[in-house]
Amino acid sequence: MSKPRYDWWGHIQNVIRSYPALKREYELLHQQSVTANVSGMPGSGSVSRGTESVALLELPRPKQLRYEAVKSAIDVTEKLKNGKERLKMIQAAYWSNKKVTLAGAAYEIHVSYDTAVNYHRDFIMLVAYFKGEIEYEELSNFQKFTLKSQKNGVA
Repeated sequence: MSKPRYDWWGHIQNVIRSYPALKREYELLHQQSVTANVSGMPGSGSVSRGTESVALLELPRPKQLRYEAVKSAIDVTEKLKNGKERLKMIQAAYWSNKKVTLAGAAYEIHVSYDTAVNYHRDFIMLVAYFKGEIEYEELSNFQKFTLKSQKNGVA
């Protein structure tokens, strides 16, 4: 029996690849300015409270949705027993400066290729779920348990 093909699979991989740039952009928007407004004009029309102006800034909606989907998948994965190992594999496969295959990522974190494939699939499916590409029912039993336990605060 062959594995199911998803038309969104490549798109989700691109979303994961874009995460470091989106994270930088998000953090730049939310950095509080440490320089004073010295225009000398009273009531210049801008928000004068720095915290308020930072809170009002957001990424454009499509970028915000991509950023939040990957961030949510990272948060869920971090809380797993082997979450650090899984994220190291994702880091090596998607966010490393050097191009690494799944086999290379598996070698770097000292797991079998099949385990790396499972970590990879689980992460892509979580991002797809948080992005709204798939329904809860389409997740594997492991992923459902993971999401349910995270929702209830159980690790």
